[in-house]
Order: sequence, then structure tokens, then C-alpha cells
Amino acid sequence: MIELVIFDLDGTLIKLPVRYDFLRNELKDRFGIQGESFLIPMILENTKDNNEIKNQAFDLICKEECNAINDLEIHEGAIEVIKEIHSKNKKIALVTLQCERAANQILDIMGIKDLFLNIFTRDDYTDRYEQIINTMKKFDSTADKTLMIGDRINDFDSAEKAGCESIIIRRGDQQGNERMNWVKDNIELKKEIQGIL
Repeated sequence: MIELVIFDLDGTLIKLPVRYDFLRNELKDRFGIQGESFLIPMILENTKDNNEIKNQAFDLICKEECNAINDLEIHEGAIEVIKEIHSKNKKIALVTLQCERAANQILDIMGIKDLFLNIFTRDDYTDRYEQIINTMKKFDSTADKTLMIGDRINDFDSAEKAGCESIIIRRGDQQGNERMNWVKDNIELKKEIQGIL
């Protein structure tokens, strides 16, 4: 039986319209940071020996994330699914690769911050697997009693590496694989978790 449910934030519960092209240009122009990968690994790779530049780059991203909150979209059914899980007396945690300041503002807007017993952001861990493992440790939860809910293949891969079940919300034409337990939205997610919890 699942005791701990870990949620991702952006793409799973909300849509945060961060201007990633703008950030890539700013990172290149200001700090000489560039590459083809996602922003976080790109910054980490390019600033291995320079914590000051790394921190400035992450501060730039955090400011953009906070600015994007003005156009935040809460996915239909997201708040209801959190409340449903909470009503079943399950432990609920959040992992996000957004900064702590943006995550807290978003959860305050959604009115569900108090339902999460723990929140790990990019400021704590820059790797999804590390976020999941450390959440499980915090609650002394085993993998067989933990469920990860996200929206990316990285969420699935990280949960699989941690040994826990996952449900992936595949919006639009996102890629998946045959091993993935996936749903199309939070309404379908609510139905799916009723059978698991």
C-alpha cells in the first residue's frame, strides 16, 4: 500500500511559461554558458569550478520563474487530486526543479502549500533522482510504499532508479515508453490513484 506520494510541480500540477529561449541567450551573453542540454545540467557543466557564476546563473533563472508566475496556469483537476490524496491520510511531498521562492509563491496561489509535508526544490537538489531518494529518506519510506507523479521521462526514469512506482501525465505529444504507467491529465490521474491508494 502506498504511504508517500511525491508530486512534481511544473507540467504536472501547473504550467509555468518560463521564457527558456530568453534564458539561454542571457546565460550565453552574461556568463558564456551554452550547450544543447536542459538549463540545469548545462549550468552545472559550465560552472564546475565557479560557484559564484553558478549562483548568479541560478538567480537569473529564479527571477524569470518568479516573473512567469504572472501568467501561471493551474492544470484542471490539480488541486482536487492533491486534496483527494490528503483526505486519504497519505503523506504528500513535492519535488521541483524550480527555485524555492517560485515554488512557494505558486503553492500559495494554489492554496495547497500546507498539504505538502516536505518540499525539495532546485535549491536543495538539482537532480530529480536525488530529490526522490531524499524525500523517501525524510519519511523513512520504502520504495514499494512510494509513488512518484510527474510529467517527464526524467520523472519516470528517476522513480524507476529509486525503485518506486510512478504515474506520468503525458500532455500533448510527449514521448513515453511501454513500461510507463501514464495518464492524459489530472482528471484521469484522480481515477488512476483511487485504485492504487
